[in-house]
Amino acid sequence: MLLPLLVVLSQMHYEGDVPPTGGDYADIEFVVPPGTVEIQISHTDGSDFVVLDWGVWSPEGFRGWGGGNTEDAIVGVQQSSRSYLPGPITPGTWVVSIGKAKVDPTTGGHYSIDVTCRDNATLTVQPRAAFTPTVLSPERRWYKGDFHVHSVESGDASATFTQIAALGKLRGLDFVNLSDHNTNSHHALIAALQPTLPDFLLLRGAEITTYAGHGNSVGTSTYIDHRIGLRGRAIGQILDEVQAQGGVFIVNHPSLNLGGACIGCAWAHPTTDWSKVQGIEIITGKWEFVERAFTPGAIALWDTQEDAGHRLAAIGGSDDHRAGMDTSATGTPIGSPTTLVLADNLSEAAITDAIRHGRTIVQLRGPDDPLVNFTLDLGDRSAEIGDEDNVVSTAKLRVDVTGGTGMFVQIWRDGVKVHQAEVTSDDAKVSYDDNDVGAHRYRVELINDGNQRIVVTSHIYADVVGGTGTCGCNGSSAGLGAAFVLLALRRRRRATP
Repeated sequence: MLLPLLVVLSQMHYEGDVPPTGGDYADIEFVVPPGTVEIQISHTDGSDFVVLDWGVWSPEGFRGWGGGNTEDAIVGVQQSSRSYLPGPITPGTWVVSIGKAKVDPTTGGHYSIDVTCRDNATLTVQPRAAFTPTVLSPERRWYKGDFHVHSVESGDASATFTQIAALGKLRGLDFVNLSDHNTNSHHALIAALQPTLPDFLLLRGAEITTYAGHGNSVGTSTYIDHRIGLRGRAIGQILDEVQAQGGVFIVNHPSLNLGGACIGCAWAHPTTDWSKVQGIEIITGKWEFVERAFTPGAIALWDTQEDAGHRLAAIGGSDDHRAGMDTSATGTPIGSPTTLVLADNLSEAAITDAIRHGRTIVQLRGPDDPLVNFTLDLGDRSAEIGDEDNVVSTAKLRVDVTGGTGMFVQIWRDGVKVHQAEVTSDDAKVSYDDNDVGAHRYRVELINDGNQRIVVTSHIYADVVGGTGTCGCNGSSAGLGAAFVLLALRRRRRATP
């Protein structure tokens, strides 16, 4: 078989310095000639101590962000290399965007770029499809998933989509969110795969990775520009665009401050409008290493924002990059931790809606952790996790724990532990009646005998008005009037799409 003759239309070389000042990004323009079918870009930062990130923009806009990918970027009409989008190649001025992930504070860094434009393709075309909303199960129930999973479309990952789905199903999960770094190149690929997975859902997402914090979008459809500071780009614009696409935004590993070992991992955007954030990772990765080191800081931030009136769902994410094949001491497979989501059905729309309403429980070690059911007794019914606007004379809190013998149930009110009870059987029931008058939030934490968190629920919200009433709206009229004033003042500040 004769291979097609590749005609090189143009070759260009660019190199220069990127200063340590002047923002985190620099644009290098190059010209694409007519007839180009594939563009190949090789790049180097020329140093073991400098880290530069790389992305490509066409005249129409985003074509991919490879981040720290070391291999060449190839942008083609029908197929592109990982992290990049295929599509028409318009002649004219294109841009390589360079991110200053890590540069010398005095001298900056140095880049070298070689661009080759040719009239034929070299890459094998992969199946792609347009997104089609799908409901894999019609039941309203708790679904198990992992909101922080990377595929090979992330430059620092190697997991294929079939490997991800296989491991997720093996661990008893119902879904994963594909959180590849600063790209949507995986969306059409998983849309083509989804029809072969009748009982496992792949959510469209991205890890919007900035140099001052990482956050997962869930249920978004197109790339959201992550380049904070470039031409006035701010974190608020990112949050607005996630919302405009009907997605939810989750702040990832907010207290994971590892300096150069994890660039931008801790959340450090001081102008964050938390009313536009729907979730916060209270644990990321391997329980043995992070539960005591980073989870307390994440929960403290969660409580701080809840105190300010923001309603955030508790989220756990493995940050798996290799579909469980990372056997290092810190490697964690998909599902460790696991997030349970109370959704109306198993679909992208229902999962994102459940996050907006705070209907989550985090099993910090993984899917085999004990099951916790937490409700507020309203007499004729029960309020569930995430429910608000509950007006009660007494907050009658009920906790059922399955498989937690020897552990301890803790009930937390407004970020303070108010009750603890030992779990003495594998089907335990714990009750606690709270008469403290005021607008409160309640969550449950299940701990082991070493005082380590095993399960953490999101909150139930209630206004406790006192009086002799037994449920929901049976308090005194004066108390109820005050309660509704409080509700008006304290109603959740959450943006809706």
